[in-house]
Amino acid sequence: MHVTFCGAAETVTGSCHLIEASGKRILVDCGMFQGERSLRQRNREPFPFEPSSIDCLVLSHAHLDHCGLVPKLVRDGFRGEILCTPPTAEIARVILADSAHIQVEDAAYRARKARRRGERAEPPIYDMGDVLDAVSLFGRQPGYAEVTRIAGEVDLVLHDAGHILGSSIVELRAEGKTLVFSGDLGNLHQPIVQDPSSPPAADAVLIESTYGDRRHKTIEDSVGELREAIQTVIGRGGNLLIPSFALERTQEVLYEIFLMWRKRELPACAIYLDSPLAIATTRIFARYPDWFDAEGQALFATDPNPFSFPPLRFSQTTDESKRINAKSGGAVIIAGSGMCSGGRIIHHLRHNLWNDRCGIVFVGYQAAGTLGRRIVDGADRVNVFGEEVSVRASVWTVNGFSSHADQPILVDWLRRAGAPKVFLVHGELSGLQGLASRVKQDLGLDARIARWKETVEI
Repeated sequence: MHVTFCGAAETVTGSCHLIEASGKRILVDCGMFQGERSLRQRNREPFPFEPSSIDCLVLSHAHLDHCGLVPKLVRDGFRGEILCTPPTAEIARVILADSAHIQVEDAAYRARKARRRGERAEPPIYDMGDVLDAVSLFGRQPGYAEVTRIAGEVDLVLHDAGHILGSSIVELRAEGKTLVFSGDLGNLHQPIVQDPSSPPAADAVLIESTYGDRRHKTIEDSVGELREAIQTVIGRGGNLLIPSFALERTQEVLYEIFLMWRKRELPACAIYLDSPLAIATTRIFARYPDWFDAEGQALFATDPNPFSFPPLRFSQTTDESKRINAKSGGAVIIAGSGMCSGGRIIHHLRHNLWNDRCGIVFVGYQAAGTLGRRIVDGADRVNVFGEEVSVRASVWTVNGFSSHADQPILVDWLRRAGAPKVFLVHGELSGLQGLASRVKQDLGLDARIARWKETVEI
């Protein structure tokens, strides 16, 4: 059994791992690179393998950095089966369609600018036709703990990663060996989703390292910070912006704001969910209550519930979004994208970031090179739509909402796996080195930091 690290190696995004076993070639994830321009450029480069040679693709979950290049894979020749859980399949369809729409719009904008300069612009990486071709290859959708025979003599078992709805730990059995890929492991005690499953016994583990060098704040502390931010900003007459990933993070934030409202801790304000993608994924969540944890199932059986309560408004159209910016205060605006790399949050930043009555709460990871990271790192001025905008709004970073496991959770999960071989993926250098050091200290294992395009034998 061999593994080639085709993405998320020495960086966080672009998850893609090629497994060769029993004469078959299996791809686990096919994600988009995000962040620095040099990383994003990889999305346009040929895959480090021949797509037509891949027998099947397994998706750990539906975040763009794990599924975002599937349409390109199909356009370039892949014709195998795509396997994942039912929620992942449904959410991925929406995520990929939104990605294609944004790419086509961005490409048209670049083309207009290029024509004025007499230059040629890059086309979109893929379009809606490519997405429809990819969606047609979604096949079996196993539940957790089901053994599924794929690609000849290889068995697949998915386990609950506790990261987002439908997310999976991927277990592959072949040639008498077991390889486990953590996917994105979830934090403990998150709203809605279950805690991560214990890992199966494995000969080798690929484990994410996003927060491999740090410990999260508790969810209680983080909810307290969010409450403080809302009360502070609304109390001084400003708007509070929450850049949020449409998938999972938005639903978790709505969950906690709903609980504040029910406890009468929420000041008088309007809560705007200003993201067609987040609205679509929220509706998908509502169709899968059986996949929630026990507390989530009980809460969503009531009316009102976290996705439908009086202060909450859905802003579907562009005109509805624009009307929010006419409000000088009294609004909590949840909008994508989570790293401020595009989407409607950019317009809201332009209208509010310069205002010292306003505030911004980051509730998710901010990759290097993104606008969100520059704000978190304390920039006095940032570029928004080609204009320099002063950062005068208050900034909160609330990392206890993270849907990623922190260092103690990762180390404990590895301890239970008992694998003699450990490969660290999906992390920046600090996270990778921090986790490697802790694993060596606590478990006595030499965890190896995977290198891009490197092939190892299991």
